[in-house]
Amino acid sequence: MAQQLETIDETITINGKTGQYTGSAYPITSPGWNIIFGYDPHGRGILRYSDGSVYDGQWEHSNYSGSGKYTSKDEEYVGSWVDGLKSGHGKLITSDGQIIYDGWFVNDKRSGAGTLNYVQTGVSYTGQWSKDVPSGKGTWKWADGSWWESTWGGSNGKTASGSGRTRRLFANGDLYEGETTNHEMTGTGKVTLSSGEVYRGQVKNSKRHGQGSFKTLDEMLYEGKWVYNNKSGRFRITDLAKGKTHREGTETA
Repeated sequence: MAQQLETIDETITINGKTGQYTGSAYPITSPGWNIIFGYDPHGRGILRYSDGSVYDGQWEHSNYSGSGKYTSKDEEYVGSWVDGLKSGHGKLITSDGQIIYDGWFVNDKRSGAGTLNYVQTGVSYTGQWSKDVPSGKGTWKWADGSWWESTWGGSNGKTASGSGRTRRLFANGDLYEGETTNHEMTGTGKVTLSSGEVYRGQVKNSKRHGQGSFKTLDEMLYEGKWVYNNKSGRFRITDLAKGKTHREGTETA
């Protein structure tokens, strides 16, 4: 039965089918025989694969373990490893430098807090991840200055269904604060237009729909029903500056 010696050889070069390893390793022998027939990479070492990929870092019993750098034709990863998998904090960059992830991993998947940047398009996500998908609180940002802060989940990485609160700034300066369902503003919320006018009330599929109020810059408050952004049914307009009803009536969508 093979056994591992306690003494580590510091400058071993091992040539194998997958490539060449240079670094520290435990010699492996058979009990009762003073013959070394193999080595177990352990400590610091470099493995140069036959396909050109390279791992330079710490090892534990033939597995990447600890801090290390892995470079292939597709990507470069610098960070923490456990049992040969990306686990802990690290930075992953595609070979063309266009996609960068800086954050936490579990078993080779983005999991925990992290930031993903698409350099060419200016799109980024900062927040929580689970198994390579945005999951939990996080914020998407776009090159036009817009952003979306919400609770994300599901295999598609979109906003989670339910009554989760969200904040979204559009490129035109409008700000939505409220509920979302299936990646749409649906439920109750507040829309502050770039002009300073404010809508509060029900929304559906990102439109004013249901009961709501609209406050203008001249302190007029419209209260009534909306059908996909159109006023409909009974309404009342209050002059807030004077503290009295300005007009009441009925509108048809």
